[in-house]
Amino acid sequence: MTGRAEWIELWDGRRWPGRVRDGVPEFGFGQAPAGLSTRRQLRAKGLCRGGQEPFGRLVWKRQQRFAWLYVDAHAKPKRTATEAQLAAVEKALAARKVCAECGPVEHFVRTSDQLCGDCHADGVQPGQNGAATWRALHDWTTDHNDGPEGAAADADPAAEASAAVAQAAAAVEQAAAERRARDETARAVERDEKLARWHADDTDRAQERGHHDEIPAGEPSWPGLEVGAA
Repeated sequence: MTGRAEWIELWDGRRWPGRVRDGVPEFGFGQAPAGLSTRRQLRAKGLCRGGQEPFGRLVWKRQQRFAWLYVDAHAKPKRTATEAQLAAVEKALAARKVCAECGPVEHFVRTSDQLCGDCHADGVQPGQNGAATWRALHDWTTDHNDGPEGAAADADPAAEASAAVAQAAAAVEQAAAERRARDETARAVERDEKLARWHADDTDRAQERGHHDEIPAGEPSWPGLEVGAA
């Protein structure tokens, strides 16, 4: 630490040895007074800084690293997520475990093409209906969760989960089948166009060969070339 060691007046009137740099009290590792905590320590206590400014710095590793110190007495209880927020997070995480090709999987899919690792490794090309598949799944999940509270309470959670997975898998499979059908149609059209071009080329070559075969004997095959008498 730079600066002269001195007695620092704390927030509660106590005096504690430390140093001042740029007007901010600094304490060495393990030398900070009780009642000061870093943000990580506050989170471990179930608190947050509550908008207060740092009281000082905790420095270590030859002053190369530091952490801000906050007064515990001025901290506030850490905010916790509501039930609706937790449900939204769970729904978002569940949506990220649905592959656009093979349906629900046990890991997060790729965000770029909504494919699982196996489908991406197999070279599957996602179709344009991938977004529609995700929207259909999201709409079904929303409608399912908006049902009557009494019916939801009386229903079996395991049965509901199984039905949800089955219906989601059916929706994804239907969308994937439609995409595969469109891909097959596009490939068939492309194949027919290639065959048509090949047949046209074969016809042109056959006509050229027929033209050469019709040249009478004794006449030159090429302009300027004369056939001499034997």
